[in-house]
Amino acid sequence: MGPGTGLLFGTALMIWAAGCATQDEQSFNANFNQSLPPAPMYVVEDRGADHFKIRMHQGSPMSGPERVAYLKQAVTLVAQDESHRRGWSNWEVDYIQERDKGWMHVLVAVVKEMPPVTMTPAPASEPPPTAPPPSAPPVQNQ
Repeated sequence: MGPGTGLLFGTALMIWAAGCATQDEQSFNANFNQSLPPAPMYVVEDRGADHFKIRMHQGSPMSGPERVAYLKQAVTLVAQDESHRRGWSNWEVDYIQERDKGWMHVLVAVVKEMPPVTMTPAPASEPPPTAPPPSAPPVQNQ
């Protein structure tokens, strides 16, 4: 082995290990049959039975405030799709990080399962509320 072989092997090992640690990015436009101009790219990270994380960024350059709106729209659809896949009926999206990295806008959101919303009926012993009777307008004498 030559003197540079160890360095090359170490570099290759680091690149291979880094590649194994990252998840494959998904194309939002391809997966959801959309054509959003910033071409969002995302990864869904499982964080347990009751929450997951979405990391999303622009896949193509775009400036202006509309790029953020497009990305948030995409995050909402990914959250809805993943929540339904998990069988959740109620969830919330919490944006925990938002930043610009050059031309690329980056969003990180945590999606949490929420308890189902239920309506509690009024107890049977209480009558339902009623509206007060209409009052007659005052009579004016002339």
